[in-house]
Amino acid sequence: MLEGGADNKSNTIRALAVVLTGIVLISAFLAPFTYIVNGNHFEYRFDVKDIDKSYTVTYEGKKYDLDITIPGRLYYSYADQPRIVDKSTGKMDYAAYVVNDEVVQKIANELKRIANDEIGDSSDYTLASLILSFAHQTTYERDPSNKEGRETEYPRTPVETLVENGDCEDLAALFVSVSLAAGLDAVFFMFPAPVNGHMAAGVHLDNGHGLKPYYTSSSGEKYYFCDAVSSNVPVSNGVGYIPPNYAEGSKMYNLMEVLDEFPNA
Repeated sequence: MLEGGADNKSNTIRALAVVLTGIVLISAFLAPFTYIVNGNHFEYRFDVKDIDKSYTVTYEGKKYDLDITIPGRLYYSYADQPRIVDKSTGKMDYAAYVVNDEVVQKIANELKRIANDEIGDSSDYTLASLILSFAHQTTYERDPSNKEGRETEYPRTPVETLVENGDCEDLAALFVSVSLAAGLDAVFFMFPAPVNGHMAAGVHLDNGHGLKPYYTSSSGEKYYFCDAVSSNVPVSNGVGYIPPNYAEGSKMYNLMEVLDEFPNA
């Protein structure tokens, strides 16, 4: 009786081992093929390739080239994730999409190199101008719409924006991410929705080149306006480049929310 019981137990263990091995093998086989991408559809892939991107930034009329390789698995590590919601407010956590990763740091380093070696000017103003010019290279694209045709809010990390394009909060996150990685102090300017809802960025400069700062923090830090959406907007105080309802002293300006804490940067 004891020997028979031992045999049955051994057979059960072997059967479980076979089942578990099968599950592991099937999972390993299917893993490269099926993912939930962007939270609303399936994408099938096996050979995840890196993504090569080329950019041309401009400073004072001169153009400078830089090439960036985005690891495919890094891109999908972001794209496969559900969007992050602030648990305290129930709204999208835009600050979480300001990220410093290997791609963002490479961009920051390349732009600093251009400023130092090719332009010969390592000032905050020059570097911020190059970063804004870089952000302007990515095409503005609205968020996807739901079944009712309404646009759904879908913030992106910088890597996702470089691959997919993005709207105002995505381009602002790209600018702020690279700025912070380059050693600059940058913030989000969030203008209220649904009336003219918009998101731009601000950057602190040691020398504003004679410009009036757009925003001064409670601690006295002065920030200059950077709109990553429009290529017509340089680092500035915004006057002449942004709609009057965003101008200093306007209703939108007074309702503006400033984000200056970024846990992932």
